[in-house]
Parts: sequence; C-alpha cells; structure tokens
Amino acid sequence: MTVSVIIPAYNYGCYLGQAIESLRRGSYADWECIVVDDGSNDGTAEIVAALAAADPRIVYLGQAAAGPSAARNAGLAAASGEFVQFLDADDLLGPRKLQHQLEVFGRHPEADIVYGGARYFVDDGADDGREKAVRRWVERPTRRVVSGSGETALEALVNDNIMVVEAPLIRRTLLARVGGFDPRIRRMEDWELWLRCAMAGAYFIHDGAGDEEAMPHVRVHRASSSQDQIGMHEAAAGVRESVQNRLPTPDLGRLNRRRIHEHWAVIGMLEGLHGRLGIGMRRLLRAGFAERRIKWLAWGVLMPAVRLPIGNRAMSRVRASLARRRGEEARDWQTHWP
Repeated sequence: MTVSVIIPAYNYGCYLGQAIESLRRGSYADWECIVVDDGSNDGTAEIVAALAAADPRIVYLGQAAAGPSAARNAGLAAASGEFVQFLDADDLLGPRKLQHQLEVFGRHPEADIVYGGARYFVDDGADDGREKAVRRWVERPTRRVVSGSGETALEALVNDNIMVVEAPLIRRTLLARVGGFDPRIRRMEDWELWLRCAMAGAYFIHDGAGDEEAMPHVRVHRASSSQDQIGMHEAAAGVRESVQNRLPTPDLGRLNRRRIHEHWAVIGMLEGLHGRLGIGMRRLLRAGFAERRIKWLAWGVLMPAVRLPIGNRAMSRVRASLARRRGEEARDWQTHWP
C-alpha cells in the first residue's frame, strides 16, 4: 500500500532535507514524496532536485505562490497512493509513524482517518535549521482524544482542533470526496478540512500510540507576535462561522456559536492591550451581550481605565494570562506563508 507524503514548501529549504530524511529513515518503504514548492526563492527547487536524484520516490512540483491549501491540493492531484500523509517542510516523522498507522488501518478497515499525538521540539541555540543545533523536547497540553464518526467526532472538532496536520494518515478517497483543502483559507486550513470530513461522515480512529517513534515531531519556532494572535483568533472565528449553518444539531450550533464569541472576546482584550481601545471595547461588548457574560461586558465598559495606574496593573495581569495562552497555542496557530 503506497503512502503519498505531501510536503508544501515555502522558503524552508534549510529544513526540507531534515524532513525528507526523517521519511527515508522510516521503517515503511512504500511511499512517494511530493514536494510542492509554493513560489519559494531560497533554492528549494535545487535542494529537492538533489534529493530526487538520490531517491526516485521524491517528486518536485513548482507553482506560483498560492498558499498552503493550494499547495497541498496540488500534491493531492499528483498523488497515487491509497493513503496520504501531510508533512510540513520544517517538521519530521517518527521512524514508525507510517507503519504503525497502517497497522491500525489493518485492524480497523472502517477507518477513514487514523491519527495520534505529536511530540514538539525546539532547536536550542538556533532557529535556522543548522544541523549543530541541539534538539530539546517541549511539552504541550494534551489534546482531546476521540474515535468514531458522526456527532461523536464532530462535537470534539467543533470544540477545538484535535490534531496537528501531520498527525493523521488519511485514505485518499476521503480527501477526494470532500474536495481537499479550501484554497481560500491560509490559516486553520487543516482544522477546517477535518470539520468537513466529520460532516461527511468520516470515521476517525485514535491510534493510541505512546511511542515517540510512531508520532510526528513538530518544530516549535519563536513565539508569534500579538498581532499574529489576533489574526489567528479571527481565522478561527472565520472557520467556525463557515460551518455554523451546516452543523447537524442545535447543540453543536450552540457550542460553536459560544466558541465564536470566545474568540471575539480574546480579540477584544488583545486589541485593548495594544491601545486600540475603541475596537477592543466594541468586540468585548459584542461578545458579552451575545453570551450574557458579565466579565466581558465589564472589561468592555472599563477598558478606557487601562490608561490609569490601577488599570495598568489589572491589564498587566491580563497580559500575563494571555501570554501563557499564546505560549500554549503558538505552534498550533503558526503559518509559514505570508
């Protein structure tokens, strides 16, 4: 059973060799690797050409910059494997990741998506892909685990994204059925795809692996700026709004709507922290009225007080709380495309 490994690449040539080498060192050999160069200007084409000359399983596709969703779709169009593995150009696959999840598919022929956890790492002393950097594991909060289809899977995904893009092995027939990634989406594009898969009746299986060799290894880069965090909360709210009218039950609709308002409340706090008090007040008040949350309404009304000493102290505590949250979410909400 051939696995098509699709790597979208945008100016990550410094990491690409490591990503492909992690695949080549794996215990499963029946794979094709399709690297989609999304308009890079860092020599990615030459790097892949050298790798492909040494291993005919590696294929290069080039296109004008169109974003990660379009790049992955281009890879899907060229794929011939029964299963698909997505891999970002700066991340790695554990040596038993493909073999382990194929074994799970063998035990669960009803499955469309087999997924598991991930290990996160940083390169101490460097963030530019240098081989001499020392890798250090970083702990991340445990994601929710769910197996099943229909409302069981959909409720978990409406609550939050349950996996990084490298976590699942996916039947290619499912991706063809749902139409792949939405090319208009450049952030949270994987989560939006999982939601559509769940709404299409896909059967999810959590693989249960606790062995880091059976997981993807996800690189954690320097923390995103607060403005990026605002953009990612806006993107998350946008993904939720795109599925709101398609959710099959009122309970799921209420859960999703509540989470949309939570995004807007966080956006309001972040806007206020950066001096955009009017925008912050409006968003907090909008979210507070929608959910009847006194705390959000109070922050919206009192936001002008942040200019006073007592307000500065209070907002310092809020800033510290949001910083901790950003630290937890930084990798989940990271994008490598402009």
